[in-house]
Amino acid sequence: MSLIDVRPGLRAYLLADSAISALVGTRIYPITPPQGQELTHIVYHMISGQGDRHMQGRSGLSRPRIQIDCWGATVDEAIALAGEVKERIDGFRGAMAWGTSSPQSSVIVQAIFFESERDDFDADSGLYLVSHDYIVWFEES
Repeated sequence: MSLIDVRPGLRAYLLADSAISALVGTRIYPITPPQGQELTHIVYHMISGQGDRHMQGRSGLSRPRIQIDCWGATVDEAIALAGEVKERIDGFRGAMAWGTSSPQSSVIVQAIFFESERDDFDADSGLYLVSHDYIVWFEES
């Protein structure tokens, strides 16, 4: 049995949204952006992960907490991008596909729930940040 990672599907799902791609192009990065990135972009990473069990063992579901950081040159850009991301994924359920193979790789998401929000400013890059945490329930196998 091969376990599925939800993060490639999440990235592809965000890139498929015209409002988000209009703001970031393809600048959606896992864990950290390229050095010197000064344009509006998204960084995502898993900040914690939990499996799910029932009385007979593993349920086959996973529920990681995924942090999505929306960076912008102005606070308004960061807020607008975070709003588009929240609009796109909060409450989502269904399949997320990615890749160029046929058939594409995919993950079945049971639900995505917005969990928390915070904002910040990075003096080194001069960029503003709106950071959201989401709980993502998905079928891991």
